[in-house]
Amino acid sequence: MEQYLILLHEHNQIPQLSPEEMQAVIEKYKDWGRRLHASGNFLGSNKLEDTGRVLRGDAGKVRITDGPFTETKDVLGGYYLIQAESYEHAAELCRDSPHLAFGAVEIRRIEAV
Repeated sequence: MEQYLILLHEHNQIPQLSPEEMQAVIEKYKDWGRRLHASGNFLGSNKLEDTGRVLRGDAGKVRITDGPFTETKDVLGGYYLIQAESYEHAAELCRDSPHLAFGAVEIRRIEAV
């Protein structure tokens, strides 16, 4: 099986949720993770902090800036690492991701080196 990185992109138009609604959403993510784990395809996952650092090459120098910021149009909110037989299999495993209610799910195969 090959490994795939599932990137969870969040759009800046996420609705304001009550604490109870937020807890229900968190439970949906936990349930989805448990289903991936039970299927034998789950390898790991983490939510990413809202900010970080961005490094860019600039005329032979490295420029470091704060970011990305949640005010941007699209934020990378977290990832899952899974194993699957193919892109199609990985997409099938992601079809019921609760994240699709809040943003996009990007699937990237990890190239063996």
